[in-house]
Amino acid sequence: MSLHFIEQMSPLLEATDEAAWFDAITRLADGWGFNQVLLAMLPRPGLRLEDAYVRSTYPTSWRRAYDEQGLMHIDPTVSHCATRASPLVWSPEIFTTEPQQSMYEEARAYGLRSGVTLPVHGPRQEAGMLCFVNDSMPGDAFWRHVDVALPNLVLLRDLVIDTSQRHMSVHTQELIPRLTPRERECLKWTARGKSTWEISHILNCSEAVVNFHMKNIRAKFGVNSRRAAAVIATQLGVIDPA
Repeated sequence: MSLHFIEQMSPLLEATDEAAWFDAITRLADGWGFNQVLLAMLPRPGLRLEDAYVRSTYPTSWRRAYDEQGLMHIDPTVSHCATRASPLVWSPEIFTTEPQQSMYEEARAYGLRSGVTLPVHGPRQEAGMLCFVNDSMPGDAFWRHVDVALPNLVLLRDLVIDTSQRHMSVHTQELIPRLTPRERECLKWTARGKSTWEISHILNCSEAVVNFHMKNIRAKFGVNSRRAAAVIATQLGVIDPA
């Protein structure tokens, strides 16, 4: 990494709060010819796409429409980043299904026609994407521009992963449901494979009480089964089933 690049990165590395940190990312991208940026990261495996940490300069109305329509579940850039590490340059060809083509047409209306997406795979199993957009260049010119800018974008992506940990930690804490001590115990024993009857004997209470706690746990995690709640709780570090 050259000294010039380190100097360029200094606002990102020295940012003292989240706003200054993301502003540094957008300023660097803008300096390299990309006027819109989106960062989306899941802090742990198994979480819903809707639980991603997202920071973006995309139009607010597009972000709202994207979330309300659940477009993350059909977006080819999302599926690419889930299984690949290589950058993905946007083109009409990657939007193959009718819903994807409709999404792309809608995105274009918001100035999101030409972009490049870099998958994010972090050291703590974070997963997501960092997207850079420039909608002012014709197709061939944009591809040439990406060829020149890509080494800087990849280095920036890696530094974003490293410097995001504090902000991701805050986001993760916000995702963790608040459990009572008894709910935590019930969930811990569920993760260890114990039945309702067994948990009731371990905790010296009735099965009805265990089922009451399990109902509250399912509601807090937004899932339909105690097993799913136990899996998510383990991934978030709420319980240690060992």
